[in-house]
Amino acid sequence: MNHPLVAVDIGASKIACAVGLPHEASPGFELLGTSLVLCPTSPEGWLQDPLLVSRLIEQALEATAVTTDMHRALVCVRPPSLASEHARAVIDLADEPITVRVQDLKRLQARALDQILAIDREPLLIERMACAGNGFEGVRDPRGMVATRLAGTFHIVTIPIACRRVVVQAMESAGLEVAQLCYTLPAALASAAEERLHHQRILLVDVGGLTTDAGLFVEGSLHALEVLPWGGLRIAAAIAKDLHVTMEQAVTWSLEGMACRKTDVKALIQQQWESLQRAIDRLLAKQPKPDAILACGRGALIDGFVEWLERRTGVPTVLCRSPRTSQMGDVAKQMGVGPAIGLLELATRHAPRPGVRSPHLFNRVIDRTRVLLTEYF
Repeated sequence: MNHPLVAVDIGASKIACAVGLPHEASPGFELLGTSLVLCPTSPEGWLQDPLLVSRLIEQALEATAVTTDMHRALVCVRPPSLASEHARAVIDLADEPITVRVQDLKRLQARALDQILAIDREPLLIERMACAGNGFEGVRDPRGMVATRLAGTFHIVTIPIACRRVVVQAMESAGLEVAQLCYTLPAALASAAEERLHHQRILLVDVGGLTTDAGLFVEGSLHALEVLPWGGLRIAAAIAKDLHVTMEQAVTWSLEGMACRKTDVKALIQQQWESLQRAIDRLLAKQPKPDAILACGRGALIDGFVEWLERRTGVPTVLCRSPRTSQMGDVAKQMGVGPAIGLLELATRHAPRPGVRSPHLFNRVIDRTRVLLTEYF
């Protein structure tokens, strides 16, 4: 019997949770529950407090109304401190042409990581973009081909080790073991659950609370990434500061976007959007035009944003929403829980994965008890 899978998306201003039950006979899952919990404090520093994050995770789990025991979780994050780089590596295989094996690709990937990985960072996403060898080039998966030397180009997204440690500690304090930690953008793309998207060039623009991530996907693989230091909360904070209004009023005006009657608000939003335009230009420089643009994140709900993006790029642009959330009346929640649902899509797309009970459950119970005793006594 399959056990439920829990997926958690930890953002700068919210935590989204989705619980699904994998199908036993075929790929896919049944969505059991979702939740969206907003950060109640300043988003600038809340990830520095694992205890606060763990409480929010617990609230999100309770809000799903799923009572089955859950011990492991798939987690996606997109902290402001992301770094994105390309690396090219070359390894020797043999004096005579031999078949490229899985271990050769692992060795090639390790060589690429050695070139760019700083001592205080670790990889969050590694995409093998293309490989070349004797008589072939531009091949993403060269297994089975023969060569004496193998070269590969990788796109690598990294996060600080300290950030990963905070996330893991928060999850463990909430009683969950991190089974997988990954980057939010591929999960957001997977939430669309359209097979055609995995055979096209897609520009995904994720407008979060503190940052906006623009990623170019080619046949489902992230090839290029731009991270901008602005998002929905930063826009609202700028409006509140410049116009001397409360944060609540600033959030309302920011969501009105180009329909807002305040000319200062529209000018500020337009200024932020122009920086996104420059980032997209850099991203698509010397690249074929994408087939479609998907806008995700709650910041994508700013009135006029999707239309502006389509007009400036000349590419059809739509909101990226999971068809599993169509029954939700709250569009903001639909956008917020999308990546968590996408994580479940990725985990169950090719084959059903039964849940596995953690062998460290007893140790986590002891650790959790110790935290409670320290906090309250």
